[in-house]
Amino acid sequence: MRRRSLFVTRLLPSLIVLAACGSDAGTSPPDAIDAGSPVADSGPPIVVPPNDAGSIVRDDAGPDITKDTDQDGVPDLIEGTGDDDGDGKPNYDDPINDGDPGAIKLVPISTNFNSPIGIDYHEPTNSVVLSVNYTTGTPVGFERIEFDGKHYAFSTLSGLTDEVKIATARTGNPAGFPVGTLFVGNGVDGQIVRISPDGATVQNPWVDLPGDNNGLMRGSLYVDRTGVFGGDLMVVTTVGEIWRVTAAGAPTKLATIAGVHLEGAVVVPNKPARFGPLAGKLIIGAEEQHLLYAVGTDGVVTNYSLGVDVEDIDLNTGKENFFGVDFGASRLLGADPAQWAKMVGDVILTQESVAAGTSGLFRLKWDGANVVAQPIPLTADSASVGHWEHVTFAAAGIAELPPVPVVH
Repeated sequence: MRRRSLFVTRLLPSLIVLAACGSDAGTSPPDAIDAGSPVADSGPPIVVPPNDAGSIVRDDAGPDITKDTDQDGVPDLIEGTGDDDGDGKPNYDDPINDGDPGAIKLVPISTNFNSPIGIDYHEPTNSVVLSVNYTTGTPVGFERIEFDGKHYAFSTLSGLTDEVKIATARTGNPAGFPVGTLFVGNGVDGQIVRISPDGATVQNPWVDLPGDNNGLMRGSLYVDRTGVFGGDLMVVTTVGEIWRVTAAGAPTKLATIAGVHLEGAVVVPNKPARFGPLAGKLIIGAEEQHLLYAVGTDGVVTNYSLGVDVEDIDLNTGKENFFGVDFGASRLLGADPAQWAKMVGDVILTQESVAAGTSGLFRLKWDGANVVAQPIPLTADSASVGHWEHVTFAAAGIAELPPVPVVH
């Protein structure tokens, strides 16, 4: 969304490991604030797991949990033997979800929210973290929302004005970023902040991109989960710069799409059978240009006109809850994993402006010949959408949506 000035200054149940709780057993967390109170406390102690802590561990000699018969990026044991798209092929041996996506039911999350914008999964606490209090970022800049709807301040960083987009590192990150590390721009040209997984340490700035007029991170940030870009932090800015940043904080420019406000970013798994020419590419939205860009590791840029003004992009890698910021109503909308059964493994596009009766969500698909965007319809009993900001898939639960097992 572009409504501000740009610059300030320069798996299967038998295979599941559940995510860590927000506090140790027997420890009573301090009182949380209700949304709308002036300052949130920091909540229970956060225990940061090692980078591989969430991996599925089997004690028996059962099937290979990494086997991927159809090479679509989703292991066979997650896909199962059903036929969700009704094409006569079992899910585990069917790289493309045929047909139209099924209708989904969005439910309003009943806890109140403080003008959220950005959202991502905070894996150490199995909660979601939001940038809040648009447009001032005060008195609290970031909040974690627990299953019971309580809000806890995440870090002491506040006062970041306008839209604040965030990204977090998840288990198995190839670059070795600690699980739960959060990245955000600080509103200064080319600067990126790094916040430790427990919120206690703020490096501001952590990275200052070389040169001048790099743009802001509003924009998007995304931590590569595929390894195609080495697990680096991917950065796209409000003036069209595209960077990758290593865990050591070393930036490399990939490309520039001059003067284009880029927004939304995901690295597509390198699985050509499912994703065709998008496989192994960083894909980025540009809502004002009505385009989707794909960028390779070599910096070559391709664009696609799909009829979607992309606000955000996410990957439905497994069976997780969907959470999206409905900025128009200052709330979250959610959808449980069952709603996404026909779209497991697919890329989901979000459009800010939503026509009445539609979801504003689209499935990005390689149909074997073309890259297309298919509208995702709503069920008759779904909540309506005002307009979207950022969205995420997460194993966390809030209120109406219970937590789900973590799938890796």
